Amino acid sequence: MSRSQLVFSVAQLNELQGLLAQFSQQADVRCAILGDLSGQDIVSWAVREGTDLGSISALAAGNLMATLEVGRLLGGQRACNMVVQEHEDMTILVARVGQGLLLLLATARDVPLGWSRLAIKRAIDRILPIVGTAAMTPPPPGISDDFEHSFSAQLDSIW
Repeated sequence: MSRSQLVFSVAQLNELQGLLAQFSQQADVRCAILGDLSGQDIVSWAVREGTDLGSISALAAGNLMATLEVGRLLGGQRACNMVVQEHEDMTILVARVGQGLLLLLATARDVPLGWSRLAIKRAIDRILPIVGTAAMTPPPPGISDDFEHSFSAQLDSIW
């Protein structure tokens, strides 16, 4: 994955951090991360100290990019807007913010999925005006057509 080229002002970062900190006032919300699709976390918040938010952001970006690519390979558009993971003790939602950012929200398993989806939608509606055009840069293709063709040709030459 490539490094993020996004640049935000201190005022933007403070506003985004304040927005994510509002999740801390909700019962059973464990973590919130705003990151880009290269895997860089922009702002984040977590209940547990010592949580490796940078790694979580990178893995969430990879998960979302993989989901987009699976859809493309199955003939769909690269338009997945949310991935929901239901674990034994928590639910993790990873949603696209515009074309190039993601918002991750982790909650306890008993938090209603509808509340989490609505909370993410409302947060995204507030994030977009803050980040402006930074959210509109689409992710790079996971596998370009040229790579796919070259890889296939190389496999064919082996056999």
